Formats: sequence, structure tokens, C-alpha cells
Amino acid sequence: MASIAAIHTLQAARARPAACSKAAGRSAHLCSRTLAASLQPGASRAPTALHAVAGAPPAATEPSANGAAAAAAAEAPAFADFPAPAPSQLVEDGRAFVEAHRIRGNEVGPDQRTNMISMAILLQEAASNHAVAMWGRSTEGFASDPSMSGLIFVMTRLQIQMERYPRWGDIIEIKTWFQEDGKLAAQRDWLVTCKSTGEAIGRATSTWVMINMQTRRLIKFPEVARQKCAAFQLVPPRHAIQREYTRQKLPELGLPAEIVGPIQVARRSDMDMNGHVNNTTYLAWAMETVPSDIYHGAHLYQIEIDFKAECHGGDLVESLAGRCDTHNLLSQNGAGPQPLSFVHVLRRCQGENCTELVRARTTWRALESASELSD
Repeated sequence: MASIAAIHTLQAARARPAACSKAAGRSAHLCSRTLAASLQPGASRAPTALHAVAGAPPAATEPSANGAAAAAAAEAPAFADFPAPAPSQLVEDGRAFVEAHRIRGNEVGPDQRTNMISMAILLQEAASNHAVAMWGRSTEGFASDPSMSGLIFVMTRLQIQMERYPRWGDIIEIKTWFQEDGKLAAQRDWLVTCKSTGEAIGRATSTWVMINMQTRRLIKFPEVARQKCAAFQLVPPRHAIQREYTRQKLPELGLPAEIVGPIQVARRSDMDMNGHVNNTTYLAWAMETVPSDIYHGAHLYQIEIDFKAECHGGDLVESLAGRCDTHNLLSQNGAGPQPLSFVHVLRRCQGENCTELVRARTTWRALESASELSD
């Protein structure tokens, strides 16, 4: 049951205009404000049986002017309708894929904003749907061609930059594309924009290789796979993040680690279609080692993550972290002055024998003011 304080808070929120905000002039609110402005209140509705059950039976006589206005205000919906996200589709002569998504309640935190983990999940979903659009639905893992039985693509590296995290209810558009990256790998990029304003709020790049599902070993792309990919990849190549700002070597973590997080248990529900812990789960585990004052008081601008080994259900995983230097190039690429970076390691240990599963670096940008925490 909702508390009295919560009810008052909800009533106060409903009483405010939809486009009202403490910082209504800030560009960071454009996506949410524009969405709210596009939803016009509908006409008053007649009382229903629900009102009678709630103790407010339909009035037998016409109420006073003030009473009528109050009744109309109480019964009018905040929004008459919601604009639907546009259908997902191949664009640019079939060489890129666009998908719109409304941010849902289970994708945000207490501040009603998404985080790096929920954004990584959305990027993964767009990539998988792009593969389905090109080749059809596969029964063997993410982003796989169903005609190539036993062969799957797996991600070995991911880098995400977020200028701003969208709010609950915002509609974002994710564009993704891929291109060859040498003889053994492919590169997939993403661009995230606010649908209502066209503002670019995030970008990402990743590296993928092909493995044999039975042997779990890396293989060269079969010639037929190269030919099929050539029909869909961008020409010339395009990079969401400039190449000089990507693929920077991640530093070693000194032991004993500065920060020791909780031991994580790989649950059966963490397994994905490829038969191992999903990549986004590793991100969530790594976030548990970020100091609370940094996690809640700074902006996570970038994560770089190398996936080194598989993890399966029942495995126990150590979460370690420590502060590290921020690469000079990153300060020029959006991290701002005096960013703070951490190196994260997830490893599976059996006695003294440890296998590094993931190494990551998070870079945090200082907020300009305390008000940015609630903007």
C-alpha cells in the first residue's frame, strides 16, 4: 500500500504541467519535454462504475462551476495517447538498421534514468534484430546466420560512450551497422539519438569473431559468410567513435586489489543463447566495485571491456577493481577535465589457479553542479 507521503508526492506531480521542470531550458531535458508536450490531454470522461466502487457515485445534479472544473480536472487523463515507436527497418540501401525504443520502467533506476547496463542491453537487442532482418531467425545464438550451422558470432570487445542517459518514457532511436575488421573479425557500431530532437546522446563500437560452437575455438570467416556479409556492410566504413579513440590497451590491475567487490554467482538465469553468461551481466558485476560516492555522484561517460573467457552456470566470480590513469586521448573525446578512471577485473578462481574472464575500464566525468544529479 502506498504511503501518505508517496500519495501526496504523486498528487503534486500530477498537478504540475507536463512540460514543467526546474531546468526546462536545459537541452538535457529536450527529449523528455518534447515527448510530454506532444501528449495532449483528452476530453473529460463520464463517471464509470469504478467511481461508484471508489466511493464517488455519479452526481445526480449538475455541480457548481468550481465543482465541475474540479471534477473535469480529476477525470481528465494526463495524456490522451502515446506516440508509438516507428517500425524497425533496414536503411541506407539495406546496409544499416534502425530501431526505436521507448524506455521502460524496468530499465531505469531511482533517478528514472537508464544506466550503462540497460543501454548495453538495448544495443545488444538492436544488433540481434539487425541480424534477423538480414538472415532470418537463428536457433544457434545471437547474430548468427541460420544457414551456417554450428558457427556463431561472439563479442570480444565493447566500448560505449554516453553523453546523457535517457529517462523513463523517452523514445530513443538506435542505428547500427557493421563492417569487416581484418581477416578474423567484424566491427559493429551503434549511434543512439533522442527521437524527438535528433540529439546524439550515445555511441558505441564492438569487435566480433566467429567460433565453432562444438569446439568453442576461433575460426576464419568462411568465404560464403564473407560474401553474404559484403552485401550488407557499409562501404566505405563508418565509425561511431573515431578510431584513434578506440582499442586502447587496458591497464593491469595491481594485486592485492584496491577494491574487492562481492563474490558473484553465475546463475542459470544468467545464461544466454550462446550458452554462457551474457555480456551485459559482466557489466553489472563490474559496477558493484565502483565506490558509492562515484557511482551516485559522477557521470559514467565510457566503459571499455575486453571479454577474455567464458563463464557458465554455477561458477563463482571474484570482482576486483582499482583506480587507474585516464588515457590522454579520452580527455579530448568527451570525458572532460580531470576524469576519474577505474580498471575492473572479473575472474574465476579454483584454489590459487585463477582465470581472468573480463577486464574493463570505466571513466567517470565530474558533474558541473549538484543539480545535474536530478536533471
